[in-house]
Amino acid sequence: MRERGFLSALVVALSVVLMAGLAHNGADLLRADRAAATDTKRTATDTKRTATDTKQADAGAGTDIDLKTVSFNMCGGLCNKGGTGKLPHIAKEINDFAPHLIMLQEVCWPQYEWFENTYEGTYDFRYTPLLTNYTGCGATDCSVNMDSDPANDDKRCWIGQVLGARGALGAEDLIPLGGERYQIKQDGSPVDPARTFNALCYDAVLDGVSRKVKGCSVHLRAFSDDKLVNERARVAQAARLASDLDGDIAAGKVVVVGGDFNTLPQPGKTPALDSFYRASAAPGGGIGRFYEADHDDTAYWEKPAFLCAVDTETSCRTGESTIVNLSPLEDDKRNSKIDHIFFSETTAHATLSGDAIPMYFKDAAATVITHFETEAAKGADGKYLKVSDHAFYRGMATVTATAPSS
Repeated sequence: MRERGFLSALVVALSVVLMAGLAHNGADLLRADRAAATDTKRTATDTKRTATDTKQADAGAGTDIDLKTVSFNMCGGLCNKGGTGKLPHIAKEINDFAPHLIMLQEVCWPQYEWFENTYEGTYDFRYTPLLTNYTGCGATDCSVNMDSDPANDDKRCWIGQVLGARGALGAEDLIPLGGERYQIKQDGSPVDPARTFNALCYDAVLDGVSRKVKGCSVHLRAFSDDKLVNERARVAQAARLASDLDGDIAAGKVVVVGGDFNTLPQPGKTPALDSFYRASAAPGGGIGRFYEADHDDTAYWEKPAFLCAVDTETSCRTGESTIVNLSPLEDDKRNSKIDHIFFSETTAHATLSGDAIPMYFKDAAATVITHFETEAAKGADGKYLKVSDHAFYRGMATVTATAPSS
């Protein structure tokens, strides 16, 4: 039986101390509009790190490894209705970056099957549902999924998380995160249908990587509310996940966690990620054992005191927005970092890298992708045409080829 008393007390204490600093605007954190701290619009002259900057030959024992991963909430239901027509655009981004691990969220079952078939022999994929009775993936009647027998489910009603490995996935570790009770929206009404929250984690044998690696694809509770019900749930979910991964880190594995945390990095806004960030993370520190991939991006922060240079000896609570600007008509443009990629180790802070790439369409026929808002086409409603309301988030950390001694 697990000792839960200390964790519960710690979560409560963190909430009491830091909840006073919360500044949610009452909108759904999954799709919330937020004013930009600074103007971070991309232009066609952006010089962000590209896939070719980070490519290297597969490394064997004794050689440091550039461990690459992507996390992408692809909005497979709400934005894409379970369709597969836009998936080749996502595949191109995957192919250009050639990550070792792929974490996808809000993926409908037919879309998962598309990735499995497309990457057969290259990536090994697994799936877990967040919802099993969701009509947003294209099926109009999910009543058959409402009984207690999953064997007769219509999987077209499933939407959830995907984990992929360039190599082979081994032992599954489906970590229950809790948060199923009392799921409410911003206005206090029940979330219907309710979600089931599990972190999809697997040990992985990765091509050219001699280390033991464990990857997790995550989707925490969404929504904000004035009584902070959902925020307390996210604090508890993140703490549970980080605690359950302690044993894997102690066993010498490199643990990589990516997903939609629905949680901002700033400690004054939410304590949820304190369980992931290390004590050295600026500003505010944490109680965790992880580094955020987007270490050197200073675009999000308002105050110079919050900035953290890439060559310093500390890690950072920072990062570029992962929410895509949906409409040029909105006064309050979206600028929120709620998707994260965490690495349990790195050889040096300077090797950490993160890049959140919007995927707009350049043409009305939705055939050509642009990463630049200024080049995005608009639909009949005046809104940008895009693959998802989240950015395609690439992360990298250099790790040692041999496990550190304990």
